[in-house]
Order: sequence, then structure tokens, then C-alpha cells
Amino acid sequence: LSTGPCRKAAELLPRRLDWEGNEHPRSYEDLVAANRHVAPDHLLQICKQIGPILDREVPSGVPGVHSLLGAGKHSLLRTTKDCCNSRWKASTFAALHRGRPPERPLNCSDNSIVEMCRGRELTGAQRFSSINPVSNYQHMKMHRRILGHLSAVYCIAFDRTGSRIFTGSDDALVKIWSSFDGRLHSTLRGHNAEISDLAVNFENTLIAAGSCDKTIRVWCLRTCAPVAVLQGHSGSITSLQFSPFVKGSKRYMVSTGTDATVCFWQWDVNNNGFSDRPHKFTEKPRPGVQTVCSSFSPGGMFLATGSTDDVIRIYFLGFGSPEKLAELDSHTDKVDSIQFCHSGERFVSGSRDGTARIWQLHQRNQWKSILLDMSATLPGSAPLTEAENFFKPKVTMVSWDRHDNTVITAVNNHLLKVWNSYTGQLLHILKGHEAEVFVLEPHPYDPRIMLSAGHDGNVFIWDLIRGTKTMHYFNMIEGQGHGAVFDCKFTSDGHRFAMTDSHGHLVIFGFGSSKPYEKLPDQVFFHTDYRPLIRDSNGFVLDEQTQQAPHLMPPPFLVDVDGNPHPPRFQRLVPGRENIADEHLVPQLGYVATSDGEVVEQVISQQSAEGVEVRHSALDFAIRQLQQHQERPVTAQAEGGIPAPARVPEPGTPRRGRMEVQSPPNVGLRRSGQVEGVRQMHQNAPRSQMATERDLQAWRRRVVVPELTTSGYRPSINREISNEFRPSAWITDVIPRKSPFVPQMGDEVIYFRQGHEAYVDAVCRTNLYPINLDRQPWKKMELRDQEFVKITGIKYEVSPPTLCCLKLTQIDPGTGKITDRSFSIKYHDMPDVIDFLVLRQSYDDARNRAWRSNDRFRSVIDDAWWFGTIVCQEPYQSEYPDSLFQCFKVKWDNGEIEKLSPWDVEAIPENAEQPESESAGVPVTDEEMIDILYKSQEGEWGKKGRDQESARIITGIEQLVTVDIVAPFSGPVDLIQYPTYCAIIAYPTDLNTIKLRLKHNFYRRLSALIWDVKHIEQNAKTFNEPRSKIAESAKIITNVLLKFISKPHCTDIMEIYNAIENMEYSEDEVSEFPSQDVVLDRDAWKDHCKRLLDYMFECEDSEPFRDPVDQREYPDYCNIIDTPMDLGSVRQTLEEDRYENPIDFCKDTRQIFTNAKSYTPNKRSKIYSMTLRLSAFFEESISKIISDYKTAVKSSLKLRRSQRFRKKLQHQESAPSRQGSTRQKRASIKTQENTEQSTAKPTSAKVSGPERRRVNGAKDIFRRSGSSSSGKTDSS
Repeated sequence: LSTGPCRKAAELLPRRLDWEGNEHPRSYEDLVAANRHVAPDHLLQICKQIGPILDREVPSGVPGVHSLLGAGKHSLLRTTKDCCNSRWKASTFAALHRGRPPERPLNCSDNSIVEMCRGRELTGAQRFSSINPVSNYQHMKMHRRILGHLSAVYCIAFDRTGSRIFTGSDDALVKIWSSFDGRLHSTLRGHNAEISDLAVNFENTLIAAGSCDKTIRVWCLRTCAPVAVLQGHSGSITSLQFSPFVKGSKRYMVSTGTDATVCFWQWDVNNNGFSDRPHKFTEKPRPGVQTVCSSFSPGGMFLATGSTDDVIRIYFLGFGSPEKLAELDSHTDKVDSIQFCHSGERFVSGSRDGTARIWQLHQRNQWKSILLDMSATLPGSAPLTEAENFFKPKVTMVSWDRHDNTVITAVNNHLLKVWNSYTGQLLHILKGHEAEVFVLEPHPYDPRIMLSAGHDGNVFIWDLIRGTKTMHYFNMIEGQGHGAVFDCKFTSDGHRFAMTDSHGHLVIFGFGSSKPYEKLPDQVFFHTDYRPLIRDSNGFVLDEQTQQAPHLMPPPFLVDVDGNPHPPRFQRLVPGRENIADEHLVPQLGYVATSDGEVVEQVISQQSAEGVEVRHSALDFAIRQLQQHQERPVTAQAEGGIPAPARVPEPGTPRRGRMEVQSPPNVGLRRSGQVEGVRQMHQNAPRSQMATERDLQAWRRRVVVPELTTSGYRPSINREISNEFRPSAWITDVIPRKSPFVPQMGDEVIYFRQGHEAYVDAVCRTNLYPINLDRQPWKKMELRDQEFVKITGIKYEVSPPTLCCLKLTQIDPGTGKITDRSFSIKYHDMPDVIDFLVLRQSYDDARNRAWRSNDRFRSVIDDAWWFGTIVCQEPYQSEYPDSLFQCFKVKWDNGEIEKLSPWDVEAIPENAEQPESESAGVPVTDEEMIDILYKSQEGEWGKKGRDQESARIITGIEQLVTVDIVAPFSGPVDLIQYPTYCAIIAYPTDLNTIKLRLKHNFYRRLSALIWDVKHIEQNAKTFNEPRSKIAESAKIITNVLLKFISKPHCTDIMEIYNAIENMEYSEDEVSEFPSQDVVLDRDAWKDHCKRLLDYMFECEDSEPFRDPVDQREYPDYCNIIDTPMDLGSVRQTLEEDRYENPIDFCKDTRQIFTNAKSYTPNKRSKIYSMTLRLSAFFEESISKIISDYKTAVKSSLKLRRSQRFRKKLQHQESAPSRQGSTRQKRASIKTQENTEQSTAKPTSAKVSGPERRRVNGAKDIFRRSGSSSSGKTDSS
């Protein structure tokens, strides 16, 4: 530039300054040499760095947009003040653009409602998004949760005005509620299986309910009278809808079923008459196909259905009668969710193949679709992990927003995905649910709002524009974990919504005050809800007792879940009872058997307004005596009669009793026999019989009362429990006998299938207790006529009669080793039923005898010898020709002929005493009894043998009973003082019983004795609080005895007792401070898990999971489930102490629920809802157990550190003595004349008074806290 025509331009180069500050011209070369660090793209890099730094300090309006020329909120010169969200004034809201209010920017702050109202006053118009911001929905709150059903509620609907709520439950009832105050208006009865779907017609005059009983019932909403009973399906109803299509007075209702049929039911809107024969389409290209979902187009001209054969079928109603229009087969797995948009001819389908498709009718009979892939992710999101890539997503539910701009899909990975319905673009991924979502409900008029609910108990209201949560509710039920949400609906005005759950609750949400709902009780039932029904040939029903149609019966009474009438203030909530006098509001109900055998309902007594009984009668006592129906399942007899009840204990039953009478309702998971949330419907039984069972089981006050005598005699109340619960001598006997066989742990026995079948037949014949024939071992596995087995598990069950449950593990006859095959049996000693378990030793001895015809024998019966002659040997049953069971035909000396087994007969010694007459017996002497009883084998009693070991343990027990804490366990429990003990404890035992059994050689081996000893602690913890003082005493006694038994050379049990007591005492001292709630026992989780399992076994929901799945009944189970698991296996593993920690226990238990959901994916099945309830309860309970275990582990480590500190403290205390001894030697060398004085009193060996107090004080603090980490002592 300097040598050319642009000399002045060259002067633009910055000048150079010297050290004196003088300026000098600079050439271009000099400038380049001074800035060698500047790269060619230096300015570009500066511009790139400025933008992100500014975005962090002052974010722009649109993230990701970078420009050097931006203005306003995008300018590089912007400040925080420039970017703050604006707040519109009333004048801005009043502005109109082309006659419409302006769209408010997304970053505009929420404005005052006052400003918006002023703007609307000026123009008369306002945008909905401005007048009703999304933030308003966070103020929707729960008004009331009502328990109104005894089972899961899968269906809910509002009428067209939003004033009434309809709920359909698995207890086969449809209930009508007020949405304004939650009152129960009516109960619609008639179905005898689960309600699968509900539908309200568009005229708001009819409600229809589909059921698993294959029928559809239609009722009038004005009178609750039945309109029609439609029977056109051969399978359960899966969906039910009224068509919006209108043609004169003709209307259609459509139903689909598991029989793969689609039924169009025509009805007349003028007379509500339904045609008996539907227009039916059977779409079953192969066996097993089901039609599972359906949806009408907005105008009702099109119907789309989804099936398990992967095909979507379109039907058209515009040709006069329904016709099939198309079959769409783009999906590769079953289509189980389908939904038409709110306007237009588009619908979305969801499939288990991991895709959804948005279908649109382009030309006549041509449907095109947009694919929505559930594995898609948002742009810029992190790449999927290997596990996520392996996971196959499945669509669980689909829905549209109110304006059909977006489609929302629920995926089985618990995510919700929002898609553009026109382009298929993924807009948002909504996260928050922790389990599968099956409820997607759009707001009735706000396109921004979507409600979702799932089996995790969570309910969310989402802002679809921003993709954020607006409101959240978690359905936690006290004592039962969370309740899975099964259905949810908005009212037509969008101001309220209601949901139902797995426990039978109806939950109502809305804006504003909850005061109208406060007058409701928590449990709302009519006393007639579960009354028996009779039905005619057309399916219409009458109340069995009153012979009236249910809708014509008088207004019912309001009762709780136990059948107890509510106070008068609640009775006035029943329609038709608002103005009844107080004295007639609260009757006490019962059934009275009249002279002709008719069972009628009768008012027993009245209650005052406070619920206190004001009139007593002999009938009151009869009711109390018959309260056994509250907890015990009652089975109606074949002829419809009701068995006479037995006496049950007073309400003072201990906490853990299985006969607990006054357990608080709605707290804790349901147990067998309780009614709360329990499915009592038996699908194969007639409705009248089912209702009778439910009456007896559900309503605790509605009991069968026998006809009273005219004398009015009122007997005294006896608190003693019925004798049928008292343990039999078979369980409590202390003297060994050859028969009946008493099982003991470790016995090797021969199991005879013939004898077991005879026992089962006898139980069924006498109806002694319910027995499931399909659960017998020969139904589950291949069994020979006799099996060589070992008893590896014993458990007794309280149930008149007390039952013995044995786990029998098969032994290989060739090697004598235990195999991995086992089975379980349940039985008791029954008169006239032969033992089907025989000791291996007795069996072998019997086989070695060579009996022939006409041989004389004798046999022990009732402790006496009876004599006879063997007639011949022949099989007891022809199908088991080689079995020795009952193979001898014998003739007694009195002439009677009978069948005996070889182990029942004994040879007659030469010097044997003979009976005085042929019909008399000879008493068995002690020596003879010992000779025929079991003889212990080597090693079963250690090295000393049974006699010496028994004598040692007897001496130890006699020493132990002198201790004060042993007194409650020294003898049997007094059943007069504790009448309910035998109703809770199935196998009572005590120290005196154990001592007597040892004295009489009752135990066959040491392991049987140990099993008895362990029951002392187990029974104490079962009958009392697990952490009570008496339970702790039982634990000490059990530990002392077990340790004494395990030490064959120990003769003084008190040494062991003192050591264990001191250890317990030390742990108590250490745990006294700083917290009394710290659990130091690292193994306490085992007892807690055992009690949790016991409770779960008592729950009726656990019935399908108690035993392994029968492979013959479900042959495909192992093809679907890789890791089978059941509660019985978990219990066995726990009892065998094979779980290292509760986390392993939790993993196996969770596997049970995972398997159940995988094998039974139908979310509306009975087994699925049972799984959800039991799983929720388990998760709530196990979390506390795991937390306590982790606390115990930490406390144990802390205790070890404290013990190390104690040793250190003791070492420091003894240090001055050693130091004084050294100083003493030095003093004796220095001063010979003071030798005696210095050696007699070495002053340096002492600790001064203040110092000694300091040391002792530190020791005391350690004893009390156990948490000190260091300590110091000073020596003078």
C-alpha cells in the first residue's frame, strides 16, 4: 500500500511506541512478526466463544440460535433487563388482531386475572389459554376416597352431564354415585362375574355393562330398571360402546368379545327396545383369536376393532346395516389399543410389536398410515444403552389430545411419548411413571391437558405443549402399599375427574372446596349389595329373599365393609331415607329361620343416634355366638342349606390370631376369609349360591340366626374356645406308639399312594374340611404305588382339625441318597383311616418276615395285643398288584375278617400271654412296646447314644426351670386363662412336654428334639408381640437349650445360660444409647421375613403363588418363564437358611410377581389384579425390613469399634501400674535406707482420686453408650 496509490491507507496500521512513549511508523511485516500467535481464523473463534458465554449469563429467547446481527433478546449486546419476561397489561389483552385476541408468547409471565378480565370487558373476547393458564390445574385436589366395592374396579364412566359416576367392579356390581358429593345413589345387580366395560348412551338415558359372564345388561338411568339382557357372545365381553350414528329412531350399540365376534345391537330410542339377535361378525381365522378393543368415529359411521391376530378391521354403518369395509394387517403383533380422533376420519392403533400407526381414509376404502416407532428418541438426546437397545418396547395405550394435533402413546418402559399427528414427529417424552400406564384421558375441551395413570399408583396431569407435569397424586393406601389405578375419567366440563383402583376405591378430584364430600363415611355399601338373586330364563333377576326386582325394593341401609350399619347422619344420605325418623334409621339386621325353614331378614334391635344399642334381646346373644362367619369361610350345602355355626372366641383374641374377630376394617392386606377387596365370585357356581356365601362372609352382622325357643332363656357366655380347635392327642402325646404314625423331622418313610387316596376320599365324604383334589401330589407328578421318601419339612396349620403339612423328598432306592424331587401333603390322624406313611425300619422288618396262610399273628390296637390268623395275601387294589399296603386278609379270633399290612402284624412268641377270651386283648408291656418301636441308628444321637444323651438333656432342663424367666414355658399353656391360644398356635410345646418325651424315648433322633425346642420361641413370637419381653425370654431359653444340646460334653446348662444372658444384657446396654430403636441383631430380618411370608400365605390373593405351577395343567409355562418361583420355595429356602440377606429374599419374591405378569399379561384378569395387590403390600413391608437390616449391619460394625476401644481403655488403665513398678526399682537403687518404705507403698503405682474418677467415668459412659471412639487417663 505504501508504494502504490493507496499511501494513506497504509497509514492505518497502528504505530509503534518506544520506551519514551514516542510513536514510530510500523510496517506490515513488523505487525505480523509481533502477532505470530494470531491464527487466520482468530476472529471466527472469538465470535464462537462470545455466544455461549453470553447464553450462560443472559439466555436468549430461543435457545440454540446464534447470530452476530441479532436484535432484542438475540442481540450480543443484550442485558438481563432486556430479556425478562414481559407482563401484559389490560390494554394489551384488549387488542384484537383480525377480530381475535393476540396469542400470548410462551415466555410471557403469568398475568393477573384482573388484567385479563379488564381486557375482556373492553373487547368482549379473550383467548382460552390466557383466561385459563395451565398452572390452574395444579390446584385440582382429592375431594374424597370411598371404599365402595369388595374387589378391583376396572371400569368408571360419567353420564353425559357429569353429575353421576358409574363404577363397574370385579365383585359383579355396577354402582351409581353423585359426582357433586359422592353419595351412593343405587347399586345395579344382575351380573355374576367381573364387569369388563361400561357405556352410557348419547341421549343419557341408558347405561350398559359388559361382563365376563358373557352377557350385556342395560338399565334405565331414570328408574334403574333393567331394560335388556343381551346374550350373543360365547366369551367374555372385552369392549362395549354406543354408536353416535343417528338414523331416525334407530341406534346401534356394539360389543366385542374373547370369542372373536363383533356384535351390533340395534335398539329404538323411542321405546328403548333392543333386538334379541345382533348383527354378528365372527372374525376367527385361527383358534385362540380374540377381539380386544374397538372405537367409533366421531359421527358413528365407522367402527375400528383390534384383534390378537394382528389385524385391524373397519366396519361401516352407512349402508343400512353394518358391513365390513376393510382389513388392515400392517402390524406384526396383536392390536390391543385403538382410538378414533375427535373430528375427522383418522384413528390411531397401538400394537405389542412396538409401533403405533395413525390411519387416515384417503379414498374410498383406502387407508394410509403414519408409523410411530416407540424406540425413537428426541434429537440431541443421549444414545441408548445396550440394555435399552435389547428392550423391546410395546404400546400399552393410545390417545389423542382434544384438538387432534398430537397423539399420545404409553409404552411398557413406563414412558409417555407425544407425537405430531400429521407428520409423526416425536415432540416430547414424558417421564414420571414407575410402572405400565393403561389410562390416558384427554381433557374434554383443553387441548393442552392430558391425564395419565398407571399400576404404580401415580396420577399425572401433563402440559402437552411444554411436555411438563402440572399435577401429581400418589394413591397410597395405609397398611396395603399403593393401589394400582385401573381407570380414570374427566367430567364433561373438565372441572372434576374420578379414578378407581385395585382395592375397590372410588377417588374423586376437582377444584374448590371438599366440604360437600366430608359428610360421607369412608366405606359406603348398601346392605342389599350382595344379597342372593334368582333369575328367569331370559336372564332377568329377582331378589331371592323378597321376590322383588332389585330396583323396586325399599331404600336400603348404609353399612360399612363389615356390614355394620352407619349412624343416622349417614343413613339420611340414602335416596328415599332423608325424612325417616331416627329410631327407624339404624336397624341391626340378621336372618331368622322360621318354622317352615324359610330364611327371612328381621330387625333385631335399634340403636341410638350415637350408635349405642338401646334394646337387648336373646337374639343379640345368638348373634354374638354365631360370629364365626366373620372370619371363617362358609360353604353352602348342596341342598342350599346353611351349616350351623360353631362358637368362636370373644373379641379379646391376640393380635396375630387367625381367628381375630375385631380386626379394624380396611387396614392391612386382606387375608383368607376376610372380605375387604377379596374376590368371592366363583365363576362356575350359580349366582344364588355365590350370593349366599358372600352374605355369610362379607356382612359380619348379617348372620344366620336359628329360631329361638319361646322361653327366651339367655344362656351364660362361655369364653372358652370350641373343642375342635384343641390339639388332638396325636399332636400332644408324650408316649411313643407304633400307630398312629407321628411324623418327626428326618424320618425315612414309605409313602403309600393308596392310603393317601383313601384319606382324601374320607375327608371329602365327611366334608371335614375343604380339600382341593387338583392339588394332590399324584395330580402334579408321576407317583408309584409306594415311594421311598424323607421328611424334610414339617408345619402344622390351625384349622379344625389341626393339619400336618409335610414336605417329602424322594430318596433314590439304589443309592439311598436324597434326590431333587419332592412333593407336599397335608393330613391329620383320622379314625378308621389307615396310616399311609410307614417308617422305613418297620417296612424293612416286615418284608423280612415270611408269612404264609394259616400263620398265627398278633397286632397292637389301642395299647393291647389282639390275635388272629392270616387267611391269604392279595392286593388291596387290583391296579396296584405289587403293593404291600393292606395286602393281608386276616381273620381275628372273634371271627371278623379284615385287611392288614405286613407291618401291622407281629409274630407270637412262645411265652406270650394269651387272652382270656376270643373277644379280649392282652395289654402290651413296656418291654414289648420298646421291642416294636423305632430303634435309633448310629449317629442320630451323637456318640453317646439316645439313653445317655436324653438323661443329660433332662438334667439340663431340670436345672433351667429354676430360672425365673423360664416359668411361663415350664408347662403347657392354661387354655382357660388363654382360650384363644389353640386357635393361633397349631403345635403347642413346653419344657415339661419335651422332658417327658425324652424320658419315654419319644424322639427318634436329635433333629426331632431340636425341631420341638425351636417351637418354644416360634410360638411365643406368634402369640405375643415379636419384640415383647416374653418373646425375648423365649429366645434366650431356646438359644440356651440349642447350645446345650449341641455340646454333648456339657453338663452344667447354667454356664451357657449365664453367658447368653450376659451377652443379651451387654447388647441391651450398648443399644440403650444413643437410640433405643437401633436393631443390633443382623439376623433379625429372617424372623421378619418369615412373619411377612406367613401373613402373605394367609392372604387370599396369594393362593395362586403358594405352590409351583403345575406343568401338566400349564404345559407352556416353562417356555415363557425362564425362572419359575413360588412362595413355598421361598419359604423353604428361608427356613433352610440359604438367604444371605433380605435383598436375596426380596429378589426371589419379586420374581414371583414378574413371572405372574409375564405369563398372564391380561391386565383385566383376576390373577393380574391379585398380583398387583400382593406386590404392593410386599414392597411396602420389605422396604422396612431391608432398612432395619442395613441399620443393624452399621450398628454391628459400630459395636466392634466400641469393643476395640474398651480394650484400649483397659490397657491404658493398667499402664500406671507397670510404670509404678519401674519407678519403684529406681527408687530402691537410689535410696537404700528407704527400701522398706518405698517397697511397701509405691506412690507412683496409685492413681489419684480425681484421675480414678475420670477413668471410671469414662468406663461408665462406654457401658451406657457403646459409641465412644477414644478415651484418656492421666497418671500422676
